[in-house]
Amino acid sequence: MPCRPANSLLSPGQSHKLDWFIASRGLGYNPTHGRAAREAEFARLDALPDGALACMGLSRAGLAAHVYRDLFPKGVS
Repeated sequence: MPCRPANSLLSPGQSHKLDWFIASRGLGYNPTHGRAAREAEFARLDALPDGALACMGLSRAGLAAHVYRDLFPKGVS
């Protein structure tokens, strides 16, 4: 099981999704500054039903990209 901070709002699965997103795009970048706020936003959005996400123009698969959109704009991989 992957390690995560004891005070994280995320489930192990959610933490894995965010970590994998960063690893696949970050090329060694470790954005620990602001991680707690991003985790809180990810958890808040992930708790919403799919219909609410769709009304916001989001999909569950795109939540990690949404919370890190300022660091990894669309088209950057």
